[in-house]
Amino acid sequence: MTWLDTAIEQAGEAITVNVSDMGLGVDTIDIKPLSAQEYQALKAHPDLHGVTDADEKTERIGLLMVCEMMNKCDKTVTWAKLKQLPLTTLAKLSNKITAAIGTTQGGGVLGE
Repeated sequence: MTWLDTAIEQAGEAITVNVSDMGLGVDTIDIKPLSAQEYQALKAHPDLHGVTDADEKTERIGLLMVCEMMNKCDKTVTWAKLKQLPLTTLAKLSNKITAAIGTTQGGGVLGE
């Protein structure tokens, strides 16, 4: 197996996000990061059509990414349901998921 095959295999593993302090009735939520291909497909999501403000588009695609990462482990999570959450809950959830997967600046599964 090549290093690339190993990386692809590891990318498909679930990441557990601690949400115990959010009062959601569960302590953890499992997610799987999106592949580059999945991200590109997400950019064509109908909820992004007509959005011209760059900040609004960035925010919306971020929320859609969070939804898709959760949906990969729990098919009951849908965008239609997730966008019914209060913005404060959605923001906390997004922050926790982003922290768990890391950023290009370090942390999470993307490294320190």
